[in-house]
Amino acid sequence: MSRQILFGAAENVVDVPLFAELGGYGPFRGRRNIGVRDPLWCRVLTFNDGARRNMIVVTDMISSGQLHCRILRMELAEQFALYPESILFMGTHTHSGACVSSCDVGYGDANAEFLDNWRRTVKKTAGEAVRNEEPCRALAGKAPIRKPISARRTDGGDKHTDPEIRFVKMVRPDGSVKALLHNYAMHGVVFGPQLQVSADWMGDANAKIKARGLAEIPCFLYGTAGDINVIWTHPKPEERHLNLDWIGTSYTDDLESGLAHAGEIEIGPCRAVLKTVEFPTEPVIAAEYRDTAEKLLRKLPSPHEKLLSYIHDRMIEMAVLAENGHDFRVLRDLQVLTMGDLALFAVPGEPFLTVGEEIRAGSRSRFPLAVSVANGDAGYYPAREMFERHPSIFSCDDFGAFGFYEVWFGPGLLRPKFKSGIAEFLISTLLNMEKEL
Repeated sequence: MSRQILFGAAENVVDVPLFAELGGYGPFRGRRNIGVRDPLWCRVLTFNDGARRNMIVVTDMISSGQLHCRILRMELAEQFALYPESILFMGTHTHSGACVSSCDVGYGDANAEFLDNWRRTVKKTAGEAVRNEEPCRALAGKAPIRKPISARRTDGGDKHTDPEIRFVKMVRPDGSVKALLHNYAMHGVVFGPQLQVSADWMGDANAKIKARGLAEIPCFLYGTAGDINVIWTHPKPEERHLNLDWIGTSYTDDLESGLAHAGEIEIGPCRAVLKTVEFPTEPVIAAEYRDTAEKLLRKLPSPHEKLLSYIHDRMIEMAVLAENGHDFRVLRDLQVLTMGDLALFAVPGEPFLTVGEEIRAGSRSRFPLAVSVANGDAGYYPAREMFERHPSIFSCDDFGAFGFYEVWFGPGLLRPKFKSGIAEFLISTLLNMEKEL
């Protein structure tokens, strides 16, 4: 039997103001919220071994703003006597939620009222989780995906997707399941570019987990899904909401089938490490960016005119920043939490599936999970082969995806291009951080 530690869990809806812009699906879409299809939730989990408490904050939103995470982390640490490095923030990456900070330029502006709602809801939910801590044990396992629900966004031959759902059940002494943590790698883009709030397929799965009585509080931990989309059955954007039910049902069916095969794991002691590191990037040379911007316009007219013009503008802005001495270094927070056998490796932004797979393979922990959209954003982190397949910004005719978007879209964040070894950098850095615990 695993060691019983004190575990807390709470959830509350984060209100989204009417007409707040919803993030995702392209630049300057102006998707102003006109109503709630299904609510956005903030969920807080706490693990308390008596000496240290680790806290995980998960919110249904597209990204987590680094500055706001850092500020709120210090406030929560002060309020609940926590070590700051023990507080992890994550988003579920729904593309139908409001933003606490800007994503790529024009892909969803921050909404001040939503930010206030989020901060207030996080604090309230954290307090409730701390106050309801009670002895629990953990059962963990893996549920195979029996019916395909995801597809790899690549023009190459490797179509490998995440083959399993990783899960942890937190169980009270009376056998009731207080919380179910589930981790999978697949984008939250099922609902499509509607003008309504939705937690997307992840919210649908969480609702079904509750409805089936599998857990009091379900908590989705977004995996490394930078190159993994959903399988469409209704290709028209205005019909994609019809996919929510079958994807949520299929996913929950598979998850439920694996719950009976869980094994006990230790969930203490609690440890944590958080480091701000500089990510490897290519130099920004103003003349080269201006030259590329000019060449982009030469491709007009084009069916990709909107994106070509968008990238042209961002390239010019990058050149202007360089000419004005801007410091382009990318400094981001990487984090590892361990609770006995359970380990969470957290990356800001969207690493590719292989990053999570290699982290899990290289971890010394018995049950490692790789999570993303955590503590901030920095765009995509492609595997090296993607850089090799697309050595030039003009190597792909489709300026919306499949190489260009993942490798060359840094200017959308006014960020330089990553070096080709960015995935290996993330993997080695996080695994070395784990060794410090």
